[in-house]
Amino acid sequence: MLKIESMKVKRDEWESPEVNFKLSEGEICAIIGPSGSGKTSIQLSIIGLLPYQGSIKYRGIEVNFIEKRYLRSKIAYVPDEPESYILNNRVFDEAAFGPENLGWLPREVIESTIQALEIVGLLSLHNREVPTLSGGQKQRLAIADALSIKPEILLLDNPFSNIDWEGRRPISKTLEELCSKGLSILLTGYSLEELYLKPDNVLFIGEVGEPYNEKSYNHAPSTTKKLLEVNDISFSYHRKEYVLKRVTFTAHKGEVISIIGKNGVGKTTLLKVLAGIYKPSRGVVTINGRKTRPPLSIYVSQNPSTFLTGQTPREELSGSRSVEAFRFIEEIGLSYLLDKPIHRLSLGEKRIISIVSALYMNPLLLCLDEPTSGLDYRLGNKIGEIIRSAAAKDTAIIVATHDISFAKAFSDRILLLEDGVIHEDWREKLQL
Repeated sequence: MLKIESMKVKRDEWESPEVNFKLSEGEICAIIGPSGSGKTSIQLSIIGLLPYQGSIKYRGIEVNFIEKRYLRSKIAYVPDEPESYILNNRVFDEAAFGPENLGWLPREVIESTIQALEIVGLLSLHNREVPTLSGGQKQRLAIADALSIKPEILLLDNPFSNIDWEGRRPISKTLEELCSKGLSILLTGYSLEELYLKPDNVLFIGEVGEPYNEKSYNHAPSTTKKLLEVNDISFSYHRKEYVLKRVTFTAHKGEVISIIGKNGVGKTTLLKVLAGIYKPSRGVVTINGRKTRPPLSIYVSQNPSTFLTGQTPREELSGSRSVEAFRFIEEIGLSYLLDKPIHRLSLGEKRIISIVSALYMNPLLLCLDEPTSGLDYRLGNKIGEIIRSAAAKDTAIIVATHDISFAKAFSDRILLLEDGVIHEDWREKLQL
């Protein structure tokens, strides 16, 4: 069905490794490699969005010779940055956009959209506004977008990177059932353990680094002085159901706290309240006795493209503490990124630049939203280094994540957010 021979993607001086593989009907093929290795570029070439050398044939025809609208009705792509591709304001409208754009009959559009939303667990949210979804829910919606057109081949780019531990298994099980009925899947990832789908063939294109070492750091804040005080806060959107319910906890200078929880429980909302972006419906958040607000506290989104404004990392990091920022980038071995165009960076590389940029704005509190989502272990460990380096200088760090192994490796404390309430006994709650 899909045959790739001696194929390389080229972008100016950069080129991907040479790729050779076949994807037959009903098969699952995985491309495993580190962030920035070219996995996304390979998938974009398959749907005709990037030029390539060599051959990519769909049903025996070179994809360059296939009309793009027809090609994308047969091969659907799910990006690792779903927010960049979402076009509609309502969940159902977004999932229905593909079949509507292909001219399907209204009844066919409705039936296919319902089925796609049911597969990813979003049917109950069909009438929700897309901006109110969590990052993981948006990633589910991107998968529904692709499935709604009933493609023959599904390209999944780090598909479960933002989806919580409970959501991954039912979605992957349903995708495997669709493969048994003829769907073919090509997915990317940085380790076989993170795929949640059992591939028939695997292509490795680079080293991804070692898993997180839980004993890397002595988890003890450098001071016992309280910095952040969260007192009995609750929050609701539009005076409807409360997302946060009487949340109370404290953070000390130099302390790293991870907040874990399923998609849609309010982790992002909590971070934005802590950073002063949202005002709590009741309760108070203070930093050193003052109400929280930028630049005392800074929130870094899980979508780094919304945070970065420079043309290159060097331009992004220029400012009053640029020399320190550049020195730090060199210390962690990423100086090669400084003069690359930001739009050419991988998602993981953008994440690192956005976090370093925020850190060198000198906040007292840094709130990081899913900082390791979609990253290989090499870059994930770099983020851990950045976090612990900031904590050593008495910055308090709050990390919202579903990456429990990362939280265990780099946090001083882990809190579970569930049903709007904070729990200290997260192991007992999750039966870990």
